[in-house]
Amino acid sequence: MSAVSELMSKKNVVSIQSNSEITALDISKLMVKNKVGSVLVLDSANLPIGIITERDIIKKVCVTNTLPNEMKADKIMSSPVITIMSYDSIETAAQKMTHYKIKRLPVLEENQQIASILSLTDITKHLSKILVDDYKRFRFLKSIFESDWDYYSSLFYLLYQVLHLVII
Repeated sequence: MSAVSELMSKKNVVSIQSNSEITALDISKLMVKNKVGSVLVLDSANLPIGIITERDIIKKVCVTNTLPNEMKADKIMSSPVITIMSYDSIETAAQKMTHYKIKRLPVLEENQQIASILSLTDITKHLSKILVDDYKRFRFLKSIFESDWDYYSSLFYLLYQVLHLVII
């Protein structure tokens, strides 16, 4: 199975400092400007302490009928942030996403610094490539067998006979 580092987004991670006076409106503008769906909240050592997603803004600002320029980032961030290491497997990432019901995982390097964000879309793209490749291989093999079925069936029968003699 592939490692998280092979699939993670190559985009720059958008982040803010936790002690800032940034509002939900500022976060929304930052997301739109950078074409991202989340913003990480970092502490003074640049370690992730929270994440703000589009969904957080909808649930904690829009639904509560709060003005976005009055809601501070620390009030809408999801914390503690669930992370994954860059060397972990995609299977581990998918299990974490499923368990915590999240769509984005900040990826950490061994020194605990942010490397990227792995999204459900990154995993889906990877899996779709695997499926397409497998389908192409299957179609290729199917075309070979269909074109020369008599030849291959005779070859398989001969191989079976040889293996049968070797085993007995």
